[in-house]
Amino acid sequence: MEGHANSTDNDADQIQLPIQNCVITDSTNQHSKDDDQNQTPTQNHLEFQVIAPPYSNQGSPSSGSSFLGLDDTFTYDIHNAPDSDSLLYEILSRLPLKSLFRLKCVCKHWQTLISQRSFSRFYISRMITSNTASSSLPFRILYRYICESEPEDVLNRFRSESYNSSGLYLSREEHKAIKFKVLGVSNGLILCCSLGPLVYHVCNPVTRQWVTLAKSAKTQNFFAEGFVSRVNEDNVVTGYTVVRQEMLTSLTDYLRLEIFSSETGEWVVYRVPCPFQIGFPKRGAGPICFKGVLHWFVNDHGMVAFDPYKDPKSCRLIQLPADRDVQSEVTHDGLYRLCDACLGKLRLFQVAPDASSFYCFSMWDMKDYDKGEWCSEFKVTRSDLSSSDPELESWLMKATFLPLSFHPFDLDIVYLRCVELACLVSYNIQNRQLDVACKPTGAIDDLSWRVVVPLVIPTWPTPVPIPPVKVVIPEVGPLRVFNG
Repeated sequence: MEGHANSTDNDADQIQLPIQNCVITDSTNQHSKDDDQNQTPTQNHLEFQVIAPPYSNQGSPSSGSSFLGLDDTFTYDIHNAPDSDSLLYEILSRLPLKSLFRLKCVCKHWQTLISQRSFSRFYISRMITSNTASSSLPFRILYRYICESEPEDVLNRFRSESYNSSGLYLSREEHKAIKFKVLGVSNGLILCCSLGPLVYHVCNPVTRQWVTLAKSAKTQNFFAEGFVSRVNEDNVVTGYTVVRQEMLTSLTDYLRLEIFSSETGEWVVYRVPCPFQIGFPKRGAGPICFKGVLHWFVNDHGMVAFDPYKDPKSCRLIQLPADRDVQSEVTHDGLYRLCDACLGKLRLFQVAPDASSFYCFSMWDMKDYDKGEWCSEFKVTRSDLSSSDPELESWLMKATFLPLSFHPFDLDIVYLRCVELACLVSYNIQNRQLDVACKPTGAIDDLSWRVVVPLVIPTWPTPVPIPPVKVVIPEVGPLRVFNG
């Protein structure tokens, strides 16, 4: 029977999970008909198969913030169970997140169990270690610029039901004014800003909570925003930092940064000296975040790294691989270069802009971050490429490819834009195969790594830390006593 919100704790053992199918197989040792019917079996195992409900043609496996949504079978030893709730842990941890939180209304016992930190830790650890779960975690490649007027409308763009089934969302409205820009993503939180006047917001797409940051007194010349957050052992965000950089047009030997902390609720300006003079590209972009450190591209030196949580404030320069195509970076201002973090690796992927170049794709991984040492992973030619799509196959020797993003859960997949076919393609590093991933909607003439951001839906709902509000108390004159 289905449970109700007013069920008592004693009802918990009698309530069935409201899932589409739950197949339970008794794996107890079977005996022949000649055996004693009262003989105690030597083993007692139950095999559970949790089958998610089928999805409609209009939905996707990740609809409603569902993470798993795949058939899942496990065997449970009922005699060696550590406690009475261990089986319930196993079943609940295999349910989509939205369904899981609805089950908190079944009874008080379930509400308490799901609300415990130990359960959220168990749910997240199982999701991370399970290959099936990781491959089905919802992620999207988003166009940074959004034509909406209110933060609530921006949050609607991040709802999983608004994405297509390919797992990619590249949509741009033509003939509409851009009102918001997505600046960065960290541990499931999104930093965006409204344009004119400039106001920053931090949002959680699962809880649909958003916090507006205090305004900065310095609004000009500070761009290229970076976003870093911290989580505790339960994977709950405890704080975040926004870093803005003053984009100078001439060479400089220092970084001028403005930093906002959720712990203080204030913007603070820092002047950080650099070991060499640096200059920024003409078309600057937000920094790369790797292990909590922000990295901005600079001319000639590669990247300048800054850790916002480290005191005293300092920066270091990291050279990019020496055998990369430097001339392409200078000529195209880094358009054919993709550098980002992926599954704990910092990697650089480069595409040759000219179809006649001997190598078309090259990639390097950072092997020693402290020493700044890179290692070349591969260089492939166009004749090495293949595709199962006939039209794409016919263009492999002459098409123009622009790198967009790494797959957040698969080190072997890189997403690129095929200019001639106006589509997004995935490149498999292992078999060197290109496949059409999706056809973006709207104009994509400016589609590059600069204007897209990979978004991973949070694994567990977590509130957005609210910065303290600085209260200004007006001065009060001397107390006057009036005799009536």
